[in-house]
Amino acid sequence: MKNYLIVISLLCLALLFTAGCSNSAELSAAVEPSTAADAASEKVDVDLTEFSQTMMSAMVNNIYTTPDEYLDKTIKMRGQYSTDYYSDADLRFHYVLSIDEESCCSFGFIFERGGVYPDDYPEEGESIEVSGLFGRGEALGQIYHYLAVDDIVVLK
Repeated sequence: MKNYLIVISLLCLALLFTAGCSNSAELSAAVEPSTAADAASEKVDVDLTEFSQTMMSAMVNNIYTTPDEYLDKTIKMRGQYSTDYYSDADLRFHYVLSIDEESCCSFGFIFERGGVYPDDYPEEGESIEVSGLFGRGEALGQIYHYLAVDDIVVLK
């Protein structure tokens, strides 16, 4: 029964992340400057940081609707860091979420990366930017999609 509740929770989170709002406010966080070498070495197939929040929501929805089209493509996104721990299954999920100004809607991705939690992760709610390969995983018998990221940039 506990595994069933965790699976339902994961599915609800996935649906929550794909819900969008019609607010067109731009993300206001400023990224630390990067060097030209960093920009050239990072191939991004889908750069969600270039879109308004409305367009970004539509793109994330499209990615979740047609995930096979995005597998193994690099996706870049800014949002707030969030994490959930499921003690019954000893699983921790990390998220990058974009939340509108009214805090009514959020969307984003689960992401995976190496490191030790909490030492190698931002504080809950911090603005971050991640870039990683879109992949597919399985937890508790359910398939989910995630970004495999190497680094988390904390935005100022």
